[in-house]
Formats: sequence, structure tokens, C-alpha cells
Amino acid sequence: MIRPFGKVLTTSGKASASSKGSLYQLQKLPYNPATPRRPRSTLELVWETLKRSFYFLVFLFKSIPIWIQVIWDWLNPAPPKSIAGWNALVTGGSNGLGRAVSLELAKFGCNVIIADVDVQNGEKLVQELLKFRVRAAFYKVDVAEYDAIVDLGRKIERDFGHVDILVNNAGLIPFLVPDEYSPENIRRMMNVNLISHFWTINVFLPGMYRRRRGHIVGLSSRTAYIPTGYLRNYLTTKYGIRGFMEELHDEIYHAGFEGQVITTSVFPAIINTRKESMDHFRTLPGYDQMEFPQPEVAGRDIVRGIRTNRRKLFVPDRIGTWQLALFEDLPRKITRLFYRELFKG
Repeated sequence: MIRPFGKVLTTSGKASASSKGSLYQLQKLPYNPATPRRPRSTLELVWETLKRSFYFLVFLFKSIPIWIQVIWDWLNPAPPKSIAGWNALVTGGSNGLGRAVSLELAKFGCNVIIADVDVQNGEKLVQELLKFRVRAAFYKVDVAEYDAIVDLGRKIERDFGHVDILVNNAGLIPFLVPDEYSPENIRRMMNVNLISHFWTINVFLPGMYRRRRGHIVGLSSRTAYIPTGYLRNYLTTKYGIRGFMEELHDEIYHAGFEGQVITTSVFPAIINTRKESMDHFRTLPGYDQMEFPQPEVAGRDIVRGIRTNRRKLFVPDRIGTWQLALFEDLPRKITRLFYRELFKG
């Protein structure tokens, strides 16, 4: 089985005739249990264990030059890549973090395409971007709608030719409405924050494969490592983006485009963006003591991460994601004690 562009195909390149490629239809079919594996004898199990032990030793031996290269690259980092003349699509780029990323990209000579529902601020931003002597355009797009992303792809192909850098930034933040957990609001947040990533990848990744060049940025959140107890809707989408980007990274590897199509997962802290949300955050226990970084600071870190091909990036760039991963696996009582003591009101 192969999985190009997120589609499941047989070796013949066609979907299963029984389901006609539809999960809805597949659910209506009778359940077909898989054939149980033949039980292995004691001798076979011993032989399998010996083989696995040998393979592990081979792995250790082969990993030595890789670790040497990793350490060398860490001590002698490559210069940041040039993105001058590249075309970057920034979803949700009219305001806040998306706006800051767009301006920072333009500073390095990158053409910027803004996709957002905020027409007034989007068109205003385009005028600011043009001052950097780059090409810039705004398209009104609801990223939650697949057909709208397909139409956006056609317009970009007509006006710019292609997308080199895709920044999946569009997202709804918490505490904007009183009833976040109504079915309508749950669906909207899931569709904008998470499902839209599937739509943009479906539309723009194939072109990156054809040109053997591209960079995909997924905006997750620090909360994808450190839950808060206040953000169930929002946090679910950010955990989803974290998994989406990890799987996409390996999908690109298996498709044979590693090193040509790059992925960067970004995990920002709470950024000082929309007033309604920030005012509510500051009423939560401990959050009134936190310093929320400005979008411009985060934008600089993100574009630096793009230019240096960072796979994972915490913003502000003071903590490594490996440190967050360690914190994530600590006992809950320890992490809660940490928050209580360090962020006392």
C-alpha cells in the first residue's frame, strides 16, 4: 500500500471497488475480520529474538556517523537559506501573528500571499508589504471550506505561479464567545484550526513535490505539550496539528522528498494578539503573572525557523521542544505544583 497526498491506494493505483473510495460506503459493508497470524513455535520465537537483537546492534553501529553529523551540525550550523523571490502563502495573515510573519517574510524578499476573511486589514497589509519591493496579494478565503482552498489554488497559480512556503496559521483563539462548547462553535473551531490543514496540504503539497521544493509551517501551540484545564476545544485542535505535522514529515520522507520539502512545527506560547482573549486569560489563576510575547517577536522567531529549516520550534525561542516533551511526561502532581509555585498571584 502507498499513501501519496493522504490518499490510500492499492498497488494498482485504484481504490477498493467494494468501498468506491468512500468511508461512508465502507461503513455500510459487512465487517470483514483479518486472518489471524499463525502461532509461532518456541524455536521460531527464539530465532526472531536473536534476529532482532542482531538488528539492534546493526542499528547502534549505523547510528554512530549520524550522531557525529548531528553534533557537527549543531556546533557548525549552516547559514540560513535565502527565501528571496519565493512565494509564501500565509493563512489568517491579516492580523496578529499571521501579520507579523508576513511582514518578516517580506523583509527577506519573499513574495507574500494573504488568505483571510478580514478584507479591510488584509488589503491594508498588502500595501505595507509592497513597501519591501516584493509582490503581495490578498484573497478573501474561508480556510474551513475545501472548495474555497481549491479556488485559492487556481488564483495563486494564475497570479503567482505556485506556492513555495505554506504557513498554516489561520485559527480561532479561546474565549472569544461565551458558549465555546456549543455544537456550532466546536465544529467551527475544529474546521478552521485543524481541518483546514488537510485542505491546504491536499491543494499545495503536490506542486511542491513536482518542483522538488517547498516548506510547510504548521502553527500548533505550547498547549500541545502542556495542557491548562481551560482550553478543551482549542487544545484539541493544537494537539491535532502536532500529530498532523509529525505524520506529514514522515509521509514526505516515504514519498522520497526529504530535504526538498521541509516541515516546521511551531509551538508558540500565548501571544498578545486579540484583546478579548487576552483580557480573559489575565483573569485565570497564574496567568495574570505571565508575560505574553508580542506578535513581532514571535514572527521573527518563526521566519528564522523557516530559514534554518527547524523541524520543531518553540516561540519565543528560549526553550527546546525536547524540554517540553520531558515536562509533558512528568507526573501531573509535579507539573501542577510547578505552576502553583512559579505563577502565584
